[in-house]
Amino acid sequence: MNEVLSILLLPLPGLHYAFSTRHGGVSEDSFASLNLGYHVGDDRERVTENRRLFAAMAGYDPETLVTAQQVHGTRLAWVGKADRGRGALDWAGALPETDGLLAAEPGVPVAILVADCAAVLIADPSRRALGLAHAGWRGALGRIASAAVRELAKAGSRPEDLRIGISPTLCPACLEVSEEIGRMVAAEMGDATVDFTREKPHLRIHAMLAADLATVGVSSAQIAAHPDCTRCRNDKYFSYRGQNGRAGRMALAAWWEE
Repeated sequence: MNEVLSILLLPLPGLHYAFSTRHGGVSEDSFASLNLGYHVGDDRERVTENRRLFAAMAGYDPETLVTAQQVHGTRLAWVGKADRGRGALDWAGALPETDGLLAAEPGVPVAILVADCAAVLIADPSRRALGLAHAGWRGALGRIASAAVRELAKAGSRPEDLRIGISPTLCPACLEVSEEIGRMVAAEMGDATVDFTREKPHLRIHAMLAADLATVGVSSAQIAAHPDCTRCRNDKYFSYRGQNGRAGRMALAAWWEE
């Protein structure tokens, strides 16, 4: 079954993007079947074939993709046509220690990989710029989403023009953390971002991202969050927590057409 998901409320003319599921590839076992991550222990040739398959589904040239070596940090990098192909079909060529990619040139497909964390798409239809951010609870707490908005603003984007899409990610019931982390998140981002009614705190990643984006003038009306939980729907998505750390990776890829 080949399938890519939409995560924005409305289509934006000229913007192309797709979020993969775990279906439609050639990998096996815990990586079955559309694993797009080279760094997780899967066969390299199978990952390369999967990336070509996903590119065909999404509609971009697989040789031109730009990816990052994500580390659950908050580093952002601007990329352009000169960067096309970095990490497209290998791991070594991806941008090191980077968790967000920004592009203001058309024809530059960029991708972020996830397997429980949220992939955040920030699109500016007025200036045809975009940003992608890898936001697990660490990235959300580190305010990578608002940092991406600030970077886009430096290039002329206005917060009120932006449209935000959030990929499937862990639901609050599946995002259990320690008491220390729960208290830290609540103190930094507000009580609404943490559920303290269970035995241990559970984080609300959507609320964390919305709270962060509100600090830079992005309203909740501009945000669309996909409702699926990657762990609850491990049949459809890879889940790091649901597969005891041995899981493939999905991708959010996006670009503005030339």
